[in-house]
Amino acid sequence: MPTVRITGGSLKGARIYVLADVSARYTSSKVREAIFNMIGSVEGKSVLDLFAGSGLFSIEALSRGAGSATLVEVDRKMVGLIKKNLAEAGLNKVCRVLTMDARRAISFLYGKGNVYDIIFLDPPYDKRFIADTMTALERSPVLNTDSLIIAEYSKREVGPFPDCVHWAGVTTKRYGDTMVAVLKGMGHSDI
Repeated sequence: MPTVRITGGSLKGARIYVLADVSARYTSSKVREAIFNMIGSVEGKSVLDLFAGSGLFSIEALSRGAGSATLVEVDRKMVGLIKKNLAEAGLNKVCRVLTMDARRAISFLYGKGNVYDIIFLDPPYDKRFIADTMTALERSPVLNTDSLIIAEYSKREVGPFPDCVHWAGVTTKRYGDTMVAVLKGMGHSDI
């Protein structure tokens, strides 16, 4: 089974399993490094990883000091891979894995009173999942005024964000075909 490496923190260099599936797309180490440089310290933060795939983003965040992560993935095969990766990294106690659609998970977590500091969206490209998920976050805000949303999407997706009134600003960067947007809550002065 192929692997990718964690790029920073206490697990730097550790290998995370990924599927050898041409339909799966994993965030490159260059893009992961760029994301963590953009958002700064994640020390003690809670992470909501929607469309979690192999769990790579959450494991990277936990390696860099995040306090906890909730990983949401609808594909049962990927959920099995997430659980394997978390177990091998020794992160089971600080993680929760939900096998459900991301939009349904947002409503579920909101109903339970959960709030996250960092929300990561990396859905399949070109399927309007970003806009639909942002709308779900507007309806069921599982975030606070200082939360960050990090969205990874294709450069072909023009304007994937609906009009979101709760955000102070968006920083966007391009890495080849990949766009990364960081939306900052109203409590942030700058990224």
